[in-house]
Amino acid sequence: MINITTLSTAVILIYVVYMRFLHPLSKYPGPLLATLTNGYKAYYVYNLRLHEKFLELHMQYGPVVRVGPNHLHLWEGEAIAPIYKGGRKMGKSDFYNAFTAFNPNLFGGTNEDIHSLRRRQLSHGFSQASVQKLEPLIEGQMKVLIDKLRAFAKTGEVFDFKSVLSLYVLDILGEVAFSKPFGVQAKGKSDELHAINDHLLLAGVIGELPFQDLWKTLARMSPVPWMRQLVKSRNNLKEICSRCVNFKINNPSERPDLLKSLVEAVDPESGSRLTEQEINSEAFAVLVAGSHSTSGTMTLLLWHLTHNPDIFAAVTQELHEKLPPLHDNQTSYPIEGLESSLIYTMACVRENFRMNPVFNMPLWRRVGYPGGIDIAGHHIPEGTSVCISNHVLHHNPDIWGADHEEYIPDRWLDENYNKEKGKFLIPFSIGHRMCIGRNLAMTNILKTITTLLMRFDFEPVGKERRVNVRSSGIGEMDGEFLCRVSMK
Repeated sequence: MINITTLSTAVILIYVVYMRFLHPLSKYPGPLLATLTNGYKAYYVYNLRLHEKFLELHMQYGPVVRVGPNHLHLWEGEAIAPIYKGGRKMGKSDFYNAFTAFNPNLFGGTNEDIHSLRRRQLSHGFSQASVQKLEPLIEGQMKVLIDKLRAFAKTGEVFDFKSVLSLYVLDILGEVAFSKPFGVQAKGKSDELHAINDHLLLAGVIGELPFQDLWKTLARMSPVPWMRQLVKSRNNLKEICSRCVNFKINNPSERPDLLKSLVEAVDPESGSRLTEQEINSEAFAVLVAGSHSTSGTMTLLLWHLTHNPDIFAAVTQELHEKLPPLHDNQTSYPIEGLESSLIYTMACVRENFRMNPVFNMPLWRRVGYPGGIDIAGHHIPEGTSVCISNHVLHHNPDIWGADHEEYIPDRWLDENYNKEKGKFLIPFSIGHRMCIGRNLAMTNILKTITTLLMRFDFEPVGKERRVNVRSSGIGEMDGEFLCRVSMK
C-alpha cells in the first residue's frame, strides 16, 4: 500500500515540476514561490508593498515577470493599449469580485454590457460641468480646513498634514457624495478612514487568491480578531452608504450632489434608472476610492513641494503671477481655467502622479483571444491574467531614464517630452475603464493646492529626502507628515 506521505510528496513534486518547467508560462522568469501559489501576491498586499515588490522583480528579471501561477506583470509602455484598450477580448479577471460589497459597481463589475450601461448612466453626474456645480460644497469644507490651519499658525503647533488632509477630503466626499459631511474635521479623527483601509486590505488580499467565497467565509468565521475586524469594517461602510442613499431617495431635494445624480441617473439610450441597491454600490465605490486617492495624492504633492524649496518657490511665484489675490469673501479659486493656465504647477502635479501614483493596485485583465495575443513582442497564452500597474510603469528606466527616482517637474515643461511620455502616465488608468472620478479628483486637488499655497507658508519638521507609499491597492504616505504653518 502506498504511504500517504509518499503520495503527497509525489503529488507536490509533480505540481512543482509542471508549474516551473512545463506550464505554458514557464518560459517567463519569476520567483519560484510565485509560480506555485497566488499566496505570494497576497502576502505582499498584506504587507502593503506589492507595488514595490513588482518593481523589484522587474529590475531583477526584465520586462515580463511571472508573478503568479497564471499571472504575468509587464512594465513596457507598448503593453498599455493591448491590455487596457482590448475591450471584451481583455476582460476583467475574478480579482475584482473581492471588492463587491453590494452589487458589482462601475469599478468592480466584470460584465461588459452592465459596465457600458452604468457608464452611460453615470457619465453626466461625473462630467466637468456637473462637478463645477459642486464647488460651493467643496468650499464649505475648505473653510473648515483654512480655519484649522489658521489656528495652527497662531499657536505654532506642529501638526500631521497627512491626517488633516485625509479628514478634509473625507468631509468633502460626505458633502458631494452623501448629501452631508461626516464632520470628521471637527472631531479630529475618523472611524470611516480606518474602515476604508480595512476594506481595501480585505479585498486586496482575497482578490489575489483563488476560491474567493471560501476566503470571505473564513474571514467572517475566523477566531483571529483582526480578520473579523476587516469584515466588520466593510459592513460598517455598507451601513453608512445604505442610510444615506435611503434618506436621499425618500427625501428628494434640489441640493446638487453626486447622490442626487445617482438617484436621477438615466441611460440616454434605454431610459433605465439605477435601483437602490445599484446606487448603494456606486456610492460605496465613491467613498472607498475617492477619499484615499485624493487625500493621498495631495499629501504626497505637498510633501514633494515643501521638501524641495526651489520647486516650491517656483510654484508660488507662478501662482502669484497667474492668479489674482483672494478677496475676503472668496474661499478659493474657481476650477475653470486652473489646469490650462498653471503650467509649472501642473508639471509638479504630473511629476507627483509619476513618482507616487496612489492608485497602484494591479488591474488584472484576462486574455480572451483564441490562441493568445502578442503584447510588446511577448506571446501571452489565452486565459492568462496580465497587468501593467502604474507604479511599475512610472519607474521603468527605459521610459523615464536613470533619474526615475527623482522628483523633477521640469521634465514635463518640454512640449515634445510631454507629448512623447504623457501617454505612459496613467494615474487614472486608461481606456473605457478609466476612472470616472477624475474630474472630481482634479478639482479637489487644484482648488486646494492653489488656495493653501496662496494663503499659507508650510515648513516640514522632518528633513527626509525620500517618501514611501504603503498600499493595499490605494496608497498613502508611510508615516506622519509633520509640519508647521504660517500666514502669508
